[in-house]
Amino acid sequence: MNLVLVGLVGLVAGGFATMLIDRIPDKTPLSLRSRCPHCEHQLAVADVVPVLSWLRRRSCHHCNASVTVAYPLVELATAGLFVAAAARYGWEWELLPPLVLIVALVSLSMIDMYQYRLPDRLVFPSLGLSGLVIVVAAFGIDRPGAIGRAGAGMAIYFLMLFVAHLISPRGMGFGDVKLALLLGLHLGWAAGSRYVGWSSVFRLVVWGLLAGCLLGVVGGISVALCRRAGRNVVVDPEARDGQPTRLLGHSFPFGPGLAAGTIVVVFFSDTVIGV
Repeated sequence: MNLVLVGLVGLVAGGFATMLIDRIPDKTPLSLRSRCPHCEHQLAVADVVPVLSWLRRRSCHHCNASVTVAYPLVELATAGLFVAAAARYGWEWELLPPLVLIVALVSLSMIDMYQYRLPDRLVFPSLGLSGLVIVVAAFGIDRPGAIGRAGAGMAIYFLMLFVAHLISPRGMGFGDVKLALLLGLHLGWAAGSRYVGWSSVFRLVVWGLLAGCLLGVVGGISVALCRRAGRNVVVDPEARDGQPTRLLGHSFPFGPGLAAGTIVVVFFSDTVIGV
């Protein structure tokens, strides 16, 4: 029953994530009522119920424009990750930071996938809220030392990607470097909240980066193969008319891979540490 409740909360959080995805890039105020992205007509409460509203009406009843399936998929993915986090941590203070991380990374990953940028307007508020929740959770489990480890994880991940950015600015954008602050903070927290010793912080951050790079490369190659087959699943902003299709010549956002790698390592930190 608890997991069902978490799943329902996750659906609502997923609906909030879709709002962030729609509004943050355009700097639309979050306080506005939900509107159709095509005709700007204000939506009723029944039109924004997670998943159910899409199943009931897959197009706007004012302009008949189709509603993308990405909306329910984001909501379902967020709910699934919420359930996975609750199954991993239970109803403990440690559950709070991963829930904040999930909403932030789902939103940032979708924006990066389609717009090739990680907006500061979302990265830094997510970082600030994460820091606040981590402080509360650290005192909730009586491990205030975990706050310092979270900060260390943030610094380590940032420095790693900052060096990569200096070496290859095209290969590692500065948006990814700023994202590393958020990822490292949560990896450091995952280490400090459950394990003793500073080495666990470094190990989780390194494994988070390795997993993120691996998933990023796999995702990039998969998208390139789809483009080569004529299915442009993710728009390439650097593509030109008549440009020959080259497997390694396409750009692809790296943020979603780094985000997925962090989620995996946070959820399976016991296996990574070897507990």
